[in-house]
Amino acid sequence: MSKNKSNKAAKISEIDVEILNQLVEQITSVAALDFSNKYMAVKGDGTPLDTIAIGLNMLSEELEDTVVSIDQLEENNRELENVISISNDFQFALDSSSIIVIIDIQGYILYVNDKFCEISKYSRSELIGKSCDIMDSGYHSVEFWKEMWQTIEQGKLWTREIKERSKDGSNYWVSETIVPFMDSDGRPYKYMLIKQDITLNKELEQRIMNSMIFSQEKDRELIAEDLHEGLAQSLAALMLQVEIVEMKIKEIADVELRNSVAFIKNYIQESIENTRVMATKLMPRTMMKYGVEPSLRAYMTRLQQDDRQIIEFNCLIKTTIDKDLEITIYRILVAILDYCYTKNTDKILIDLKSDKEIEVSVSIYSKQKSDLINKLRSEGYQKRVEIYEGQYMVDNDDDKLELNIIFNS
Repeated sequence: MSKNKSNKAAKISEIDVEILNQLVEQITSVAALDFSNKYMAVKGDGTPLDTIAIGLNMLSEELEDTVVSIDQLEENNRELENVISISNDFQFALDSSSIIVIIDIQGYILYVNDKFCEISKYSRSELIGKSCDIMDSGYHSVEFWKEMWQTIEQGKLWTREIKERSKDGSNYWVSETIVPFMDSDGRPYKYMLIKQDITLNKELEQRIMNSMIFSQEKDRELIAEDLHEGLAQSLAALMLQVEIVEMKIKEIADVELRNSVAFIKNYIQESIENTRVMATKLMPRTMMKYGVEPSLRAYMTRLQQDDRQIIEFNCLIKTTIDKDLEITIYRILVAILDYCYTKNTDKILIDLKSDKEIEVSVSIYSKQKSDLINKLRSEGYQKRVEIYEGQYMVDNDDDKLELNIIFNS
């Protein structure tokens, strides 16, 4: 081999080693996710190492746009750990203060926290996979639950006070908010039920309402007694005096005087009747002795004295009804009847039954149902029914308005 050929081979060997070392460094950098180290002496002469250098440069440029650096990964990891920490804090705070249940879109339980197990008296294994109907106390109407599902299926929050039943059959009250979890298409895929135990608040509210109702009923009874035994009797005594005067002036030719006495007599008679009606509304004397049925029938008879016969009353009482319940039923029905008569109602059907349960059903046929609905839903009737653990339901059908009240006998 000539000297020139030897020098040329040595020079190529040096160049190859240099390229090879740079390629090794570049590969090491890529492995470390550092894509800034590129081989800049690319010749494009088709030699193997040069071709590899070109490929590594292209790979580095592509990866540089898609792969984050280790520092960035570490930063993202720190941010993720922070988010997880905050989420855990929220989860701890929520679990510590609230009753939490997560259900799927069919209503089957996916998760419960310890507080729910505590209040429901079920173990976690007894709840997971079961329908949330396991909590149903039977207190709320079908319409109540229908409105709940219609709301949350639209992705809206729903908040109500709910009476639930535990494993041992005891009842408790919760204030419940249902939060829908939405998928990328904007549809719920599960729901979180956040509950607060308000049983003590409801019991306190019930005691206060009981005390108020008791005081009101005693006042009504006293006023009714005063009206019946006081004012009505005084008016009756005055009527006797007027009748005496009427007898004495019977033969007098003064027609105007006789007409004046007759007017006074009629006015007193109307006042006596109005006084008795007011006393009956406040506390019918028949209620305390004979019960709710004769009291209602007597009131309906007075109400329909103008020949406007629009009430049909059916009553079948097989069991004794508690006096407080009788008064509550009487109060609600009298208020409804009075209001219906002012609204020119076409027809009222009332059914009162007492067997295994005490049921009151009222069907009202009227062209002014919106006013009646507002009346029934805005008054304190429902609160009073709930005090006695009753259900109060108002339904609006096409041709009538339905009120149903149910008590356990």
